[in-house]
Amino acid sequence: MNSLTLTDMAQAPTSTPRHRRLTRLAGFASWTSFASAALIVLATSYLWLVEGALTDWLVKSADGVMVTPTPLMIGAAGVVAMAPIALLVVMLVELGRLFRLFADGSVFDPAVPRRLGRVGWLAFSSCAATVVCKTLVTLLMTSANPPGHHMLTIGIDSQALAGLMLGFLFLVFSLVMQEALGIAEENRSFI
Repeated sequence: MNSLTLTDMAQAPTSTPRHRRLTRLAGFASWTSFASAALIVLATSYLWLVEGALTDWLVKSADGVMVTPTPLMIGAAGVVAMAPIALLVVMLVELGRLFRLFADGSVFDPAVPRRLGRVGWLAFSSCAATVVCKTLVTLLMTSANPPGHHMLTIGIDSQALAGLMLGFLFLVFSLVMQEALGIAEENRSFI
């Protein structure tokens, strides 16, 4: 009985409609991931380069700002707010690289589980950082409020939960792919 080896899986027929659909969709997803990362970098640059844009964005995103904080506090809040955004950009680039592997036909490449794992950890980290950083930004932005009006908000919304679950999904899929590649390698050693 012949078994399917890792080499056989990596060289699966490329002329099937399903494979062509996979490569087209993965190519589009790769392009979309890279373009999204670039747009986020441009939008973030705008916040830092246009006078007053960062302050306006932070005041709108933080609840309970009664008095505009000092430039130092605004700068600190801006830096804190950038942490989850930076993680999101790195995740989108890593996701684009994963989709690029699929678009090139490397569905069972040993790099796939590593990329899946990285995307999972980055999604998980970005969502966790969003919850923590929103709290810190609110504290920093309400620091100039009169006594008794400083705010502490901790919130976990459905988007954060969905992001955490997607992170777990990518992590589990990376382990499943590692297991599949290990089994394929083990089968190859029997031949």
